[in-house]
Amino acid sequence: FTAGGALPVRDAVVRISGADENNRYVTFSLLTDVNGVAAFDNLPAPIPAYSLSPAPPETPFSVYDVEAGKEGYYSKKINDVAVFPGEVAVLPINMIPVTLGNGGSNYPLGTLDTTVVENELL
Repeated sequence: FTAGGALPVRDAVVRISGADENNRYVTFSLLTDVNGVAAFDNLPAPIPAYSLSPAPPETPFSVYDVEAGKEGYYSKKINDVAVFPGEVAVLPINMIPVTLGNGGSNYPLGTLDTTVVENELL
């Protein structure tokens, strides 16, 4: 989405790749639809019983990195997104249009760090 979530961004490329040892070779890529949605179904994740146990034998979720981009917008990458088995996860991404002011330089001053640290206040 763009404009603070008010407008969908159609045909943006969304890539999901595994971010931990168990799924590092998993990669998916889709284009967003007219509603700005890319629906990834059945991403690999551990069995549901692991998320119900107080001491599971392995992490009860899979971790993925998500990257979204489209010409005319800054690319955005979100690291370490947890995906639980059998659960629907929604990850809204606000796409920021590239401005051509200031002699064609990017805003702000050529750099934009879109890395979001978990639990960090923006």
